Amino acid sequence: MNDVQRYTDFLEKCHGNISFLIGLPAHQQQEVMDRMVWKQYPRGSVLFAQEEPVDGIYLIHRGKVKLSTWDSEGREQIIGIFSEPDTIWEGILMGSSRYPYGGVCLTDVECSKLSRKDLEEVMQDSSVALRVIALLSQKLHDANERVHLLSTSSPRARLAGFLLHRSRHTSSDTVVLRLEEIAASIQLRPETVSRRIREMQREGLIRKEGQSGIQILDRAALERVFTEE
Repeated sequence: MNDVQRYTDFLEKCHGNISFLIGLPAHQQQEVMDRMVWKQYPRGSVLFAQEEPVDGIYLIHRGKVKLSTWDSEGREQIIGIFSEPDTIWEGILMGSSRYPYGGVCLTDVECSKLSRKDLEEVMQDSSVALRVIALLSQKLHDANERVHLLSTSSPRARLAGFLLHRSRHTSSDTVVLRLEEIAASIQLRPETVSRRIREMQREGLIRKEGQSGIQILDRAALERVFTEE
């Protein structure tokens, strides 16, 4: 597929999976999409570095992007992993804000960028502004969930909560992440996560799929692990 076809395919998908466009009249959707800049990034590319000025939002069309930072001991802490059809909004409405962490492509990525200036202009329309506010409220809710998750002392409960949260976020029973990515996301050692995964497999709560897939088999049981331990 050539770049022109990829871009055409992207625009078609935009109508159905960019959250703050869903339900808007066609002419308003088209106005926003006309302002987007479509880009491709190879695996390992940096979308933005920590402390760079925030200058737009990224709408993921294909691939995975991780947001991460590093602690004083040099350990990576993954803040979030984004995939289609996620939008990376970090700090966009906070004036002269800077990224508190970096964004790196875990795979080849296709995405579209909407500049801060263009977003501010389209938000002059109250219907667009209300949708953006609703999505940012959801983002705050997700951040609070993450804080609660990381405050859980039990590694087993923390893993269960993460798998449930990631499953809801991707609307899939299968979480596709490497062991190291899961460990960094919940601030545990990979060895600890590996042991807990094996335990949950033996109990029939989850099942490994391939090299990096974990299928949830018993959601209710995982919920109990998360809330009771």
